[in-house]
Amino acid sequence: MLGLTGTRFDIEPWTPLNSVAWGKVMACDLSGNRGAELLRAPIADRLGTGAVDDLVPPYSDHYPVIVPDAPSAASLQAVPDVVMEPLALGDGGHLGSNSWVVAGERTETGMPLLANDMHLGIQMPSIWYEIGLHCEPIGPDCPYKVVGASFPGAPGVIVGLDERIALGVTNLGPDIQDLFIEKVNPENPDQYAYQGEWGDMEIIREEIQVAGREDPVVVDVRLTYHGPIINDAAGGPEESWAFGWQPLALSWTALQPGTLVKGILLLDQAQDWESFREALSYWDVPSQNVVYADVEGNIGYQAPGRIPIRAAGDGTQPVPGWTGEYEWVDTIPFDELPRSFNPAEGYLVTANNAAVPPDYPYLITQDWAPGYRARRIDEIIDADPALSIDDMRAIQADNAPVWAQEVLPYVTALSTDRPRVAKAIDLLRTWDGHATRDSAGAALFEAFRLHLIDATTADELGDDLLKRARPQVMNALLNMLPDETSVWFDDVTTPERETRDEILLKALKEAVADLTESQDAKMETWRWGEMHTASFENQSLGQCGIGPVEALFNRGPYPVDGSLATVNQADYSLSNPYTVKTVASYRQIIDLSDLTRSASMHTTGQSGHPFHRHYDDMIAPWRHVEHHPMLWQRGDVQADAEGVLTLTP
Repeated sequence: MLGLTGTRFDIEPWTPLNSVAWGKVMACDLSGNRGAELLRAPIADRLGTGAVDDLVPPYSDHYPVIVPDAPSAASLQAVPDVVMEPLALGDGGHLGSNSWVVAGERTETGMPLLANDMHLGIQMPSIWYEIGLHCEPIGPDCPYKVVGASFPGAPGVIVGLDERIALGVTNLGPDIQDLFIEKVNPENPDQYAYQGEWGDMEIIREEIQVAGREDPVVVDVRLTYHGPIINDAAGGPEESWAFGWQPLALSWTALQPGTLVKGILLLDQAQDWESFREALSYWDVPSQNVVYADVEGNIGYQAPGRIPIRAAGDGTQPVPGWTGEYEWVDTIPFDELPRSFNPAEGYLVTANNAAVPPDYPYLITQDWAPGYRARRIDEIIDADPALSIDDMRAIQADNAPVWAQEVLPYVTALSTDRPRVAKAIDLLRTWDGHATRDSAGAALFEAFRLHLIDATTADELGDDLLKRARPQVMNALLNMLPDETSVWFDDVTTPERETRDEILLKALKEAVADLTESQDAKMETWRWGEMHTASFENQSLGQCGIGPVEALFNRGPYPVDGSLATVNQADYSLSNPYTVKTVASYRQIIDLSDLTRSASMHTTGQSGHPFHRHYDDMIAPWRHVEHHPMLWQRGDVQADAEGVLTLTP
């Protein structure tokens, strides 16, 4: 297939270095706060620092905190004596996940249930591979009996269960990336200033082989004390930046030597809370929320990771690198990272929401996810004192956008003399509030959501900045809506002063026009699934530009349920609506009363070969939030086996 491009490729053998590198790739995928730093700076430059507070607001106290009783600064005596800025825990737009664990006192069986679904970019084949590792016999030389999901090429099982414990993960999303503005010697571009002296950069020559070129493309990576200069590759002095072009060096914990692989292998051997925590002490990056349950009936939560402590500043915007004021002086001690064991509430929920309250003594991040999914999961669990596996599955399939619950009262209270807009308001009044693929109300609401973001802030931000800021603006609107005369609702390009209700009606009118053009004039025939589709594109050949090859390797588009920040995650880019970009890439439900009742499912199939029947046989059950058994006992595995492959070194 690669030969069809006219270029010969030699595929290198996989080595342990590739496995370690894959861990760095996942750390990069799950560590995106540098993007938030590069967003705050141009907002402040264009509109002032007050606008940053409005458009990237603090984490709302209306939403859950994973460990609300995490130790405060007053209770910890070992906090380093550094300058700590006030913690304005804000909202972020990074990849996420859901996990929750329920104690036996709240389940039908009297034993814990653990559920987990990880939200990652949609792709083909699935990023996950379901696998079991069974040593026979189990002993010091081969200590594994574990089942779950892993990344192809990664050692060990990342999430799942062994004979005594189960675990699930979501992204903690700590601020482990800082951007330092470097001052370069005008007489020598490979020297930079640090505390009054010029120092030489380390230069690493990277040669990149490009198809169709005889000579490689050469990139000289310049390294400073703080890390590599990242905007050399982005475009150099020709690139447009908020304050003119300046070299930005990236400090990131994943650029340091790590112990992630050791942590995973120890986790696959853990038998109790103590050995579970011991294993996680080596899980340095990417930092995760890890939920726990065991066959003794215990439940718990631990956040691992190497998270920096700064001498000054809060890591939210690029800082001067030449002064030495903003250096990383230490990392948060593992024993002072948030954790919980058998909480009084009888359950724990993580959904990328705030892990700790504002008085926690260390800065984990200012870019928590807003907490919509966490609140919805909390509501459902709290309402049922006897949860079952079927209840866990129903929570994973829940399509109610919490954001809609907050916004709809303002919309349904509107009145207008425009018949089409009035009919649209009536449609939203009767909508059941669920983003299902056959829903007309969901189609209207999602179109309205997008137009409301633009109608409120496009005039202030401009096209380029709005494209980057839409997710943050969506969250910020919840703070703006209670004030019908907020300055953000005024369109600065008109002489009149617009109000909230005028902007709401404008957004609704534009949404109706969009759907009338793209679907039908009859509102009752609109369908969310007509616009909200998931396409699985092969990572290697699905975008090669050769039509027959793309048709062979890709699958979709498929209408899907869910939306932005629904528990059943089917996130789409607000700048490229409404194509799904992020999904629940793997789901699991583990029953500690009987491990053989546990179930799982990922997105596509267990094969990477497009002619194989297991290439895409999981897509249909994944769309319908259906699961298959997590085969655990040897007899069950053998009974279900299609074949046996023996690999002999």
